[in-house]
Amino acid sequence: MVGRAAVAGSCLAAAGLGFAAGRLSGLPVVVTASVGGLFPLALLVAADRRKWRASLTAYGWGGTETEVSAVAAELLRGGVVANVEIWGEDESASLQYRNADEGVVATVLAEQGIPPMNRWL
Repeated sequence: MVGRAAVAGSCLAAAGLGFAAGRLSGLPVVVTASVGGLFPLALLVAADRRKWRASLTAYGWGGTETEVSAVAAELLRGGVVANVEIWGEDESASLQYRNADEGVVATVLAEQGIPPMNRWL
């Protein structure tokens, strides 16, 4: 709740600055206040997107450790660092990589005939 209040407060403060800038410059205050109010949101989206691209994700399709390691080696040849994770007693394997590399990973998986990733489950 505190985060939302901080975002709302910064948007209101920026809208106030935009209003004042519009009055001083003679530009329409509706436009300058709106742009000022949206500016903090644009900064937050840019920062969040950068953080998301750096975070790790994993994809498993039921492949063995050997199969997943082969895909990881192919990705490494393409300049993408990927890790192989082994899960549980059945030792199912998954591929771990950065979100920023999702496009390259999807291409390599498609070339190898591996089912595509579904991000929007």
